[in-house]
Amino acid sequence: HQAGLLSIEGWQNLIDRFTQIKPLFIWALVGLGVLLTFSSALKWYMLARSRGLPVSLWRLYTYYLIGMFFNLILPTGMGGDVVRMHQLGRYTERYADAAASVFVERFSGMVTLFVLALLAVVVNLRLFNLPWLTVGISLAVVSAALICWSIVDERPFKLAQQLFGKRVPLFRKLLAKMEKFRQAVLAYPPGPLWVALINSLIFHFLAVVNAWVSVLAFGSDLSFLNMLVAVPIILFIMNLPVSIGGIGLMEFAYSFTLGLFGATPTLAISAALLIRAKSFLFAGIGGLFYVLVGNGRPISKGSAG
Repeated sequence: HQAGLLSIEGWQNLIDRFTQIKPLFIWALVGLGVLLTFSSALKWYMLARSRGLPVSLWRLYTYYLIGMFFNLILPTGMGGDVVRMHQLGRYTERYADAAASVFVERFSGMVTLFVLALLAVVVNLRLFNLPWLTVGISLAVVSAALICWSIVDERPFKLAQQLFGKRVPLFRKLLAKMEKFRQAVLAYPPGPLWVALINSLIFHFLAVVNAWVSVLAFGSDLSFLNMLVAVPIILFIMNLPVSIGGIGLMEFAYSFTLGLFGATPTLAISAALLIRAKSFLFAGIGGLFYVLVGNGRPISKGSAG
């Protein structure tokens, strides 16, 4: 490996780099982690409250961290979202609205990421002139557009009902639940959706600052402008559903993308491992919350909070 992690000396150098990090950078990254998770939880809360779901911001913040915990141990980065849907649905006893709130929270963030990644490639086409990357981002944008169309336009759903719903009872039940979910998503007025998109832009700005601080911790001279272009590509690669907890994928995303800006493999891997260590910290807190508040009583049997 170019970072030298296949040798004892390489690992020793990596450990030495970590021991030389100033505490200020550690505290800054932890603080940014709180801001990033709170930003996402706040977006989820505003969406949930716009549909009248009786739940507090604090409870949704704990559910969000619980989702981070399950994202580490379940395949793809969506496993935690399913857990969040279940947790909120069980608590409010409104499963369709709970699922819709998680979907809109996640989907608005993904759409924002796809657009930012596409802009980064278009603006820096000479740097990112890689077929697999441009094709991958283009497919992601098209897929997001198709998902929006399938939700807004009822014709694809009616076609599925005609082809499968009348013939297979299992599909009929599944399609009935999907229609309930689709209607729950369509119930969102434009206002909360615009707020969600603005929140997503703020989140991605914080993500750029987060990544920049992680490389500064190791003495990098990469500029904030460099990171502003690089981070959308890093996050796009990290969200590819090809590994459990993004193991290996995150390290590749950092080393590949930052390498295009002149960063050494050792610096990129070090920054990625520092970010991963912080993710483990917040996911660990989420695991603790799962034990303490994950089994909250349904709202009809307790008080909101």
